[in-house]
Amino acid sequence: MSFCSELKNDLCIEKRSGCCQVAECYGFMLFGRSFSFKNISLITENEKISARYIKYLKKNFAIIPAVKKTGKKVTIYNISVTDPNSCASVMSAFGYNGADLLSINHDVFKRDCCFGSFIRGAFLACGQMSDPYKNYHTEFVIRDFTLALEFYSLLISRGLSPKRSMRGNSTVIYFNQSETIEELLTLMGANKKVLEFIEVQVTKTIRNKENRKSNLEMGNIGKQVDASFAQCRAIDVLIKAGKLEALSDELYSVAMLRKENPGASLSELCRLSGEAITRSGLNHRLKKIMEMAEKLIEEQKNDD
Repeated sequence: MSFCSELKNDLCIEKRSGCCQVAECYGFMLFGRSFSFKNISLITENEKISARYIKYLKKNFAIIPAVKKTGKKVTIYNISVTDPNSCASVMSAFGYNGADLLSINHDVFKRDCCFGSFIRGAFLACGQMSDPYKNYHTEFVIRDFTLALEFYSLLISRGLSPKRSMRGNSTVIYFNQSETIEELLTLMGANKKVLEFIEVQVTKTIRNKENRKSNLEMGNIGKQVDASFAQCRAIDVLIKAGKLEALSDELYSVAMLRKENPGASLSELCRLSGEAITRSGLNHRLKKIMEMAEKLIEEQKNDD
């Protein structure tokens, strides 16, 4: 079962008071398949969503909807109310007077708890959430463009930060920031998934830090290898020119130490040297050897 399916199942377990049930039912209807004086319908593949919606219709509006099941591999539930009197009763309860243009009636969720229930109903009707282990993405796919714009503005007014795009003839209101998605889960009352989501965030943060650390270490190893190669090449130049023995004892011992240990780090060379020398001091000597080799190469070019 996907993360989104588990989330929706968890949301359907949440028990709500009467006013919150009405607000959630409003979210179901407004963002379902149809919401008009002729037809109020919701289509879902989730049996628990179907059962919750039917229960709320019966309890809060005394309506027993028609339920049509279709599909072979996946059962699709089409829950509809087509009786004109029942549709009119529901539409009137939510403040609609016969106008074709739908708008969100904010009076339905004056209380904060009811607003969260409204968003939960909207998500159960048209929402999707990606597995946070893969990526952070939550969306509401809304068929009515004007309704989508109102919903977008509503979320912004409540301190959320949605984004908006088009997908065919539908408007997609979406979130891709982990902090906002966590806030949205909390708002909908998905307490179990909030804890799981936070755990995923922590795990991904630790992994990212480990990856950055690993990349940094690999980068440092690469720099170390490049530096060692350049130092060994400089020492070879001095050897070929017969200049190595002419070096001071300090430089000669460091040159031989590097030549014998081409893969060692500066710290390792310090330990192998047997001297009380720091990494900075050792690096300074190796730089002097490289400068002498470079000067020798320049002289040889001029002579040619």
